Amino acid sequence: MKFNISNWQNKLNLIEPYYFYLFILINLIPVLAFKLFPTVDGPAHLYNSKLIVELLKDSNGTLNDFFYFNNRINPNWFGHFLLSLFISIFPYFVAEKIVLLFYLIGLPVSIRFLFKTLSIDNKYLLYLVFPFTYSFLFYYGFYNFNIGLVLFFWGLGLWIKYINNLTIKRGLILTLFSTLICLSHLFVFAIFLMLILFVNISYILKREFFYKSDIKVISKLYLFQGIALSLGLIITTMYILNSPIQDMPSEYIPFNDILTLLIKISPAKGINYGKANIFTQWIFYIIVALLIYILSFKLHSLIKWREYKLKNPFWLLISLVTLILVFIIPDSKGAAVGFNTHRLILFFFLFLIIWLASQKVNIWFKVFVFTIISYINFAFVLHNNKSISNNCKIANELVIASNNLAPNSTVLTITNSDNFIFKHISNYLGVNKPMIILENYEASLNHFPLKWNHKEMPQLLFGNFKTGSIGVNWVSSNNEGKVIDYVFILNDKQNILDNKCNQEINNCLNSYYKLWYDGIYGNVKILKKNCP
Repeated sequence: MKFNISNWQNKLNLIEPYYFYLFILINLIPVLAFKLFPTVDGPAHLYNSKLIVELLKDSNGTLNDFFYFNNRINPNWFGHFLLSLFISIFPYFVAEKIVLLFYLIGLPVSIRFLFKTLSIDNKYLLYLVFPFTYSFLFYYGFYNFNIGLVLFFWGLGLWIKYINNLTIKRGLILTLFSTLICLSHLFVFAIFLMLILFVNISYILKREFFYKSDIKVISKLYLFQGIALSLGLIITTMYILNSPIQDMPSEYIPFNDILTLLIKISPAKGINYGKANIFTQWIFYIIVALLIYILSFKLHSLIKWREYKLKNPFWLLISLVTLILVFIIPDSKGAAVGFNTHRLILFFFLFLIIWLASQKVNIWFKVFVFTIISYINFAFVLHNNKSISNNCKIANELVIASNNLAPNSTVLTITNSDNFIFKHISNYLGVNKPMIILENYEASLNHFPLKWNHKEMPQLLFGNFKTGSIGVNWVSSNNEGKVIDYVFILNDKQNILDNKCNQEINNCLNSYYKLWYDGIYGNVKILKKNCP
């Protein structure tokens, strides 16, 4: 019996969607396997969303002495709006999971939608997106950026789909998406604007301007797009005019370090980098092999620009432009703007994957590449599940420990750990009840919904010490003094009290506080003040 490649490929195309959604479910295991999934900023986002709900419930409560609402809407709030909504309806851990699952499901599905819009049939490379779901930026808990990334690809797909036939209804849909992208993350919105510009340029290059009707079509197109982008542009302009970002110093990552980030596929390394390097190396080899294959056998086609549809030269050009931006855009500007290089590298690889997928490749080469990608994806699921398990236990213990704390109490945090995930993990103490966690970095920055109320809050004392006078810093004021109610200690290194500074902390703890909660695993303790 003669082997028919065409029939075999058609059968694979019928099966592929089921495999895709099955793997989406498998990819959720690390999040679904544990009650909480700690990330660096995630606990702070969840905690502040809880504060927002509590402040809206009681406008005259104790929390109002410590926090107030930021009076400027900033393009970094949409994730907080969603979390506040979810946490007012569901338990805290369900609210956290909804946001995480929105990204883990939404990113591959939105890029698949873009594939469909661009008529890309090579679905095998779509699976190369999955290693980037549990990215470095995901483990840092950049909820707003991650939500914006999902909306970005959905919005872009709709924009390309509607560009030839804009109506009022479609214009409203595009307005909604562009505004939500802006409210999610300004950086994502900036990349979105860049893509829209390139889409329009590509669209114009395909038209002939010999008739007045063409000019009318283009004018109408720009009018609709201007309206659709207007709200996002207004919010962005107001934010930039009222932000001191332009006065902050720029910091750049050295050229050689950026090359290392690119070669090691840094966005796919979320946690336990040493072991993740093994899998990201294979991603690098796959991308290089595909580039060599395509550029070797298809180079003559790249020269014939007009023979290409939107999907081919467009995404190659966007990839190259993004790669150039990786080297010229500063990585950070003050505390409000950071990790720009890592964000751009993530965009670069996602754009490059889209372009690679749009190229014709031999069926057997596809099967070979898809087999390796599948192995990498399953390996990453096991890697993420194993690497996060201990962190999840600690996070869950903090919520258990919070049951021993009185509502509306103040909590000082002392953390002695090299685990970057634990940077703001203390905020889990406040996700189940109203609490004042002094390690609330969001309230110290201008681009989040809540800010510290320095005018009303008391001067908080650690025993008889003021902030900064004992080697520990916390937010405070110049008002009447009040001793901090609880001290939370997370210690997974050597004894925290091993030098002169820490000895002073120890003396203060012994004099003013008593052990209130001793953790299950021995590295979490909570002490309560002795006096009322």
